[in-house]
Amino acid sequence: MERPWFAAKQYGYGAARAITWEGRVTILVSIGTILLSNMVMMWAKSVPVFIISLIVDLVSVVGLLWICSAKTEGGWKWRWKGE
Repeated sequence: MERPWFAAKQYGYGAARAITWEGRVTILVSIGTILLSNMVMMWAKSVPVFIISLIVDLVSVVGLLWICSAKTEGGWKWRWKGE
């Protein structure tokens, strides 16, 4: 694997924090997508736009989790500090 974008947690499961600029940009893009989608939903106030906004939010969160799991140092697994 190339250079990891996220550090592994010392305790628990998942990623701890972004350690490269690529990881930080990934998080910012995901947050920006969710905020923009929700702002459009608030302005439009229609059911189809609401459903599309929910789908965009879901895809953004699942995509972020997938990228984080693929780019975390050592992968995602349960950890204790001494292991």
